[in-house]
Amino acid sequence: MKGKIGIQMIVGALLLLCLIQTVAATTTIVVAAADASPASKAAAQIVCPGTNDQAWINEAFNRLPAEGGVVQLTEGTFHSSGWIYPTANSQFLGSGEDKTTIDVFNAADPYQPIHVQKDNVLIKGFTLRGEGFFLIRTNHVTIQDITATSIGADGIRKPSGGNGMFFIWVDNANTGEITFQNCKAIDCNTHGFNMNANRNTDSINTRTGTGSYAISNLKFINCQAIRCGYGVANGSSSEFATGFDIQEDNDLQNVELTNCLAEDNWENGFHFEPGYLGTKNVVLNNCVSRNNGQRNPATEPYNDVFVSGYYIHRNAVLNNCVAINNKNAGFFTHDGSNTVFNSCVDIGSTYGFKIVKGSSTITLNDCQARNNKAWAFWSAFSEKVTLKNFFQANAGGKNGYQSNLGFYYGSPTYEFSTKDSSFDITAYGSSLPIINQAGSGNTYSLNSAASDRLPAVTDIKAATVPPVPVTGYSATTQGATQVSQQVAAAPVAVVTAAPAAATASTASDGWGGFGKSFGFSSSGFGSFGSGSSFQSGGFNTIGVAVSSSQSFIASVGSSWGGFGGRSFGF
Repeated sequence: MKGKIGIQMIVGALLLLCLIQTVAATTTIVVAAADASPASKAAAQIVCPGTNDQAWINEAFNRLPAEGGVVQLTEGTFHSSGWIYPTANSQFLGSGEDKTTIDVFNAADPYQPIHVQKDNVLIKGFTLRGEGFFLIRTNHVTIQDITATSIGADGIRKPSGGNGMFFIWVDNANTGEITFQNCKAIDCNTHGFNMNANRNTDSINTRTGTGSYAISNLKFINCQAIRCGYGVANGSSSEFATGFDIQEDNDLQNVELTNCLAEDNWENGFHFEPGYLGTKNVVLNNCVSRNNGQRNPATEPYNDVFVSGYYIHRNAVLNNCVAINNKNAGFFTHDGSNTVFNSCVDIGSTYGFKIVKGSSTITLNDCQARNNKAWAFWSAFSEKVTLKNFFQANAGGKNGYQSNLGFYYGSPTYEFSTKDSSFDITAYGSSLPIINQAGSGNTYSLNSAASDRLPAVTDIKAATVPPVPVTGYSATTQGATQVSQQVAAAPVAVVTAAPAAATASTASDGWGGFGKSFGFSSSGFGSFGSGSSFQSGGFNTIGVAVSSSQSFIASVGSSWGGFGGRSFGF
């Protein structure tokens, strides 16, 4: 027995030693910006020239072995005009959002993403400017500590070719295990975050097709979307631009948003498409959505716009979420089912809670609507709606009531009352009747309060875009820029010719002509920890074969983004 235990201990120790050696041997390629400090350039394997820097960043990824590694960017500004392709099992790290900037501009085509199509990728620690955005089409991706903005390093807001600054496109059955943490989309010409799917398989703008379109196990932690969308007249690619567009043509399974902020977006703060889509287990915790739709010139009855705080419908739970001063509704459910609002508060939106158009089994527990310009609560053409301990304060009211059942702008399709529902409402601060008791099968417990009940609400401070880093150095002041160099004790082949840059076309098939083959298997790291986990070595102790002739052609569909004519009436 003792001998057996001894053998097991030896085997365990050997396995641990192998693991330690594997981590220690992780390949790191340092890429320096043209304006990086002399010390950073001296420590880098690749030094960018300051134009078409994406070619050198891609060269760094091409130097990594199949088991993965780290591409580390120094301080400074990298100027890109094409696609960047993180490889499988890789980490793409900046030196901090305030220290590293990737500035993207291509006068011929604004569709210039960081394209994540290989599994097990961590991206962290820089600011992405101009026409750049993240395009994700795979599994096991973490994007952390990133600011993305359409404002270029020159201070000019650039066109957006992508559907969102953080964009997940589902065109395969394996899209999920994706986390955004401390990511910010600020001053953008498109959605801040956008999830969509390739359902348009039979005809343009027709949602058809078979197969899996689900994004599963999706997380947003401490993320923000601020001033996303400016209208077509002011440079945006579409009138429909939201902060968090979590669901368009994609299904959802296991989605969590925690401590996220949507502020001053052209359309909704948080948007989920209603209707036929498959949605399972969506949870929002302690989120804030304020001032959305206020810059949008749309006016009531908002037939073709949303302009609300939360537009959310099916199989969802919202805990302690706050809506403030949104143009239409704070919380808007359309054709919803099995959705619960717990301790949610609206302050100052035109309508506090709007539950309409075929909704069923919607529950509000301990929620409040305060200082609404019109109705605190509004429901029409719905059933099995339950309000428990609902408090409405200082409702402006409309049509003679603080809250309303049944009205829908005279629409013969949707102007029907809510039935088989329960309304436990306490009102304060208005002399109008609490609610019109319309509909069949409803029960009411209506009370007036002598004093206000001020709620404890979540507050999230809006982030700002870090300034473009000023290093005090440039390629000109430091002499000729080295395109590649060798670091002491790190044998890496020297590249003498520039790597081929990505080219783009305007073909309608977004990836039909995609010709770059990474050739790496997806069975590398299961998941990544912090960005610093693999950086302690710095030197490459494993020889890396380098080919200076690797080239790729990407056929870019700049015209397919999103689906067009939205036929719903709201």
